[in-house]
Amino acid sequence: MIKMVRIDERLIHGQVAMIWSKQLRIDRIIVVNEKAAADPILSSTLKMAAPDSVKVIILNEEKAKVLLQDPRINDLSILVIVNSPKDALFVAENATEISKVNIGNYGKANKNGEERMKLNDNVFLGEQDKEQLRKIIALGITTEYQLVPDQPITDMQTVL
Repeated sequence: MIKMVRIDERLIHGQVAMIWSKQLRIDRIIVVNEKAAADPILSSTLKMAAPDSVKVIILNEEKAKVLLQDPRINDLSILVIVNSPKDALFVAENATEISKVNIGNYGKANKNGEERMKLNDNVFLGEQDKEQLRKIIALGITTEYQLVPDQPITDMQTVL
């Protein structure tokens, strides 16, 4: 079962590896990212950042779509990590069941000169990002900002 989808530009790093993986009691991390799936060095680096007790799978969208619809994933405890709201929407539209989308770090870099709304020190959203998050919320999926589990939760529906 997919415990959570996390949007984080850094993909797998200390917060994900040490804090979220323990909090969620996961045994798998699935990274859905075209660049990481195509880059063996980046894939290896991401796998090394994960705890030894967690298996990491890095997939492009085509392969992720197949895996996300496989009923066997219901027997696993999974954290899906993406690096954008666009990719989170792809996962939300293609997975059989998702309870929550969590935003950690996103949008600090000014992308293509696009004006971005500052949600806090860790999240900056452009209009397209906000629209994609609204679509996730419209699917009935709880969408929230929470950097780490012991911090307060911001419901994205109230912010957007």
